[in-house]
Amino acid sequence: MDFTEYRQAVIHLAWFRDDQVRHLLFGMVELRPNEFPDAIGCPPKGFRVGNKGRKYLYYRRFVLSVEDAIAWYRKMADGNIVLPRDPNHSTPGDGAKLEGGPFEPEPPWPYFVTSNELAFAPDWMQDSRTHFLFPKNVLSPEVSAIIGMDKNRAKLEEWLNFDIAEAYYDYQGAVCLVAPNPVFRLIEKFHFEQAREGTAETVAYKLVARQGQCLDGLRLEIVNERLHGRMTLIHEFDNDAIAVLDFPAQVYKEGQSVMHPKYGLLAWHEPVPPWRTIDMKIDLHLQHKTIHVPSGGRRRPKYKYEVNEFEEERKITVGNALENIDIVSRLTEAANQRSRRQAAKDYDQQWFHDVPSKAAQWVRQKIGGARDTVLIVDPYFAGRELLAFGPAVRRPDIELRILTSAQGLKEIGRDDQNTDSGSQLLEILNNFFKERPTKPEIRILKGDPPPVHDRFLVVDGTVWFSGNSLRTIGERAGMIVKLPDPEPVIVRLGDFWSAAPCLSDWLSNRPAPEAS
Repeated sequence: MDFTEYRQAVIHLAWFRDDQVRHLLFGMVELRPNEFPDAIGCPPKGFRVGNKGRKYLYYRRFVLSVEDAIAWYRKMADGNIVLPRDPNHSTPGDGAKLEGGPFEPEPPWPYFVTSNELAFAPDWMQDSRTHFLFPKNVLSPEVSAIIGMDKNRAKLEEWLNFDIAEAYYDYQGAVCLVAPNPVFRLIEKFHFEQAREGTAETVAYKLVARQGQCLDGLRLEIVNERLHGRMTLIHEFDNDAIAVLDFPAQVYKEGQSVMHPKYGLLAWHEPVPPWRTIDMKIDLHLQHKTIHVPSGGRRRPKYKYEVNEFEEERKITVGNALENIDIVSRLTEAANQRSRRQAAKDYDQQWFHDVPSKAAQWVRQKIGGARDTVLIVDPYFAGRELLAFGPAVRRPDIELRILTSAQGLKEIGRDDQNTDSGSQLLEILNNFFKERPTKPEIRILKGDPPPVHDRFLVVDGTVWFSGNSLRTIGERAGMIVKLPDPEPVIVRLGDFWSAAPCLSDWLSNRPAPEAS
């Protein structure tokens, strides 16, 4: 890898110190192109964690030569994980050991990937060649909990300019080497109002070169993404920094890539529609209202809120749309409809109405596919439902957990005054599943009403949400859908599970029924 086009390097580093132990949180080696002025390092910035002990978050910017920064990065990859030494800002902690790694390089050294999606990089560093060192081991639960606290998370985001605690947790403990485009700063683009004769559209592209750089040999490829395929135009630069390209068809979506004979891919931008029109909507304010909502009982006090009313909005369009906009709209809508239908399949979207047997069979099929665990959360799950769905678990070692509610069992018992739904549920559990090596575990949500309203089916980490109880599923119209982000829901359901007593304990401790 050739780094002669860079004059200086800045290492951005964040770590957590617990007494004498330092834990690496994130590091970035930023190579600075030759035209950049000298950067200045800074002493460590500290932020105390809690009120007891020597626990601090630290951030520091180290300025090194390119050679020294690359050497430090390569030593990190080899397992020598230490704080750098900034020759202009020497501190007692320089060279101290950091807890972190071992690392997995991505891609293999000395290859780089070109990215314009770097969460931790400012805008000018997009389209940078990047190499990553991702830790094979995640941060310890103690350190993860500390950086997830609101104040600590905010401080790290202030220093690093991205959220490492949650949104980009995959960068925790990672180090990266970022080599910004050393040849040109940006691509400027201009659409001609009138295309040249014999063409549908003419567009000029200008590469703004960095100081002292030559554009000879750069290869520009423009992708015109049509509704059912792609067209490409290619231009190779010489001494002229401007390329004027004639498109045989109007551009629907335009993407760009620039290749360098030595550095490889320098820039890539996904196809996006060019700006042809600007739609503006104007709303005129009519009046301001205060709405008073009456009380709905002791638990639902009255309240008020404010509303602004507007007249019918006015639309203004500036610019000229595509010539064949009707065809484009029709074909685009067809593609969007296919996309929506595929999304419905991806989310396992199901509509059941007046088909209880079909709906129950669908649920049993999902339960039967389990390889590890099944959790059913349904406040109205009782003995009949245990027989209807519990035996669907096909393997004897599958953990089946059921979270129902005291209020639900009480209301189900009202259907037959001689039926104790809780005792009946325990009897079915003990008798029907007594031969199974792993008996289902049932816990009871207390409270009137219970703290969980909705119904959930969790199978091996996948979560389906149901509007209807399994007790009445398919009788009235209702939806079942697979959640796109199940992990937060599983965590919250786990909290309710942990707080709920098991069925036998709840039966032993519940109040005796009142005499009639």
